[in-house]
Formats: sequence, structure tokens, C-alpha cells
Amino acid sequence: MVAGVFEAPASSANLGPGYDVFSLALEKPRLRLSIVAENSDDVEVELKAIGRYCSEIPVNLAENAAAKAAEAVLRYRKICKKLSLTIDASIPPRKGLGASGAEAAAAVYGLNTLLELGLTREEMVELASTAEPGQHADNVAASLLGGFIIAHRDEFGFSVLSLKPPENLGAVLIIPDVKKESTAAAREAVPQNVSTSVHVKIAAETALAAAAIARGDVDLFLRAVLVDPLVEPARADAGVYGRGYDARKLLREKLELYKGFGVAMVISGAGPSRLLLFNRVKNTGKVGGRPVDKAVEKVVQGLDEEGIKVLEILETFPDTKGCVKIS
Repeated sequence: MVAGVFEAPASSANLGPGYDVFSLALEKPRLRLSIVAENSDDVEVELKAIGRYCSEIPVNLAENAAAKAAEAVLRYRKICKKLSLTIDASIPPRKGLGASGAEAAAAVYGLNTLLELGLTREEMVELASTAEPGQHADNVAASLLGGFIIAHRDEFGFSVLSLKPPENLGAVLIIPDVKKESTAAAREAVPQNVSTSVHVKIAAETALAAAAIARGDVDLFLRAVLVDPLVEPARADAGVYGRGYDARKLLREKLELYKGFGVAMVISGAGPSRLLLFNRVKNTGKVGGRPVDKAVEKVVQGLDEEGIKVLEILETFPDTKGCVKIS
């Protein structure tokens, strides 16, 4: 028998125009996964959830991301084990913070570590992604590897790049009380066709954002991820981010925050959480009096005007470690 406890960071995917390509690991919130692996004649998985959001975590093995990812690892390596998984759920589910991706990442990383499987990071990301809707890899890659992620699939296979975010990139999460059916449902609102002009804008902005991260230029990054010309507007009009938040209102709010406070607000993943990105060098005053604090107040006021309560406001910053073994 072998056992261990592993921790995985939350993540924010898409980041403006980088739908299914960009993601960012966040220092807070995080979840923990305990794994006990015993010898067995077959693949067996037992699962339970504890912690703040345990009542919202599916414990059906066919639905739970950690269970699905763990089974995928064992079957990939043709290993028979009995696994006991305990999720300490500290990332709110269905809020666009990669809760299921963190579960899957912790399961794959944990088994790779405990069983000394020697999986490459591409193998780990791909196995973890099998537990996600559409097998998208952005959230799981961020939780596994940390940093700013560029996930890529082409005719030759799958690759993932993790870049170290600039140290002066700050972030505030605003988590509203908006019930989202699921990430899969939010994906249904995404347009299947794009115009040439939108394609060009997406290509330019994603290239600019990646270059800004590579150069450590926070201000350029904020400008590059500010506006998503495709996915965010469609989801806003479909009501994914909360009643009253159509594409026009969302864009107006984004521009006001950027022009007034130097803050780039993006929808975190499939939403509804808002991620306010800012330059920490330009926000060095006392908490409450910084430009980003004024931006937070404005977002909260806008939500309140639409009758939407805020569940939590959390200041965080990029995580650069990804999954780690705690004990």
C-alpha cells in the first residue's frame, strides 16, 4: 500500500481571446486530494468528498473528474489497483475556477508520483483532460504545471507550454451567486463559425498576449486580453454570466474598468466568476484605496444593480508550482 496527499491550484482559463488555449494557475483557492493505492486484481476506485464545497462535488464515479482521471491513468498503464480518493473541496464548483480540472490534475499527478510511473507532462495533461468536457486541456494543464499555459493540439499531436507569469501581475476574483448549469452547457453557447475579421482579431490578440507574457510586460498583457470578440459576448447574451449581463453591458464595463483604473476584467473560464487582472506596481497603496479596489467596488455595484449577490472576493496571484505533494 502507498498513500499521499496532493494539492492542486485553481485556474482561470480562456483569458480574453484565448478560448481553450490560454489558462493561468492561481495561488488561491486550492484543493487537496488524498490517495491510497492498494494491490488488487482489477481497477477499483472509492471516492468521498470533504471540505467547504463537498456537498457540490459529484461522488458518482462516472461523473467525478478525479475518479475518471485516476481510472484513465491505471488503464493507460494497464495497472490493477484499488484506489481510495478523498477530495478536500476548497475550490467552488461551476464558478469558472477549474475545480474539476484541479481534481483531475491532482489525481494524475498523485498517481504518477506514488506509483513512480514516469509519465511525461504531455501524457499527464492528456490523461487529465479525458475527465473534462470536450477533453479540453487548459484548466488541467494550469493546475498540473502552474504558470501561464498555452495548450495546443494539431495534426501531429498535443503539446503544452508553461510560461512564468510576470511577478507584478496581480489578480482579484469576484465570485457571484450565479447558478451555472455546467461547463458543458456553457460550451453550447459558443459560436461554431467566425468571420474573417473576428478571426484576425483573435489571432492578433492571442499572439500579443503570449508575447507580453514572454517579455514580462504586464501592461501589454492587460490590453491584449481585455476584449474577447467571440466567446464572452455569445455567452453573455446567452445569460451564462448572470441576468442583465448581455454583451453590450459586459463590454462597457470592461472598457470603464480599463480606462478608469488600468484593470483588465475577464470572465474566468466559463464563468460566472470575474477575474480582475492588474499591475501590482501601480497598486501599491493600502488595500481599499488602490485603483484595483475601486474597480472591484464598481463590479460589485454593477452586480448588485442586477440583483446578483457576491459570494466571495479573493485577491490572489499566479501560481508557478502547479501540483505538489503535501505528505
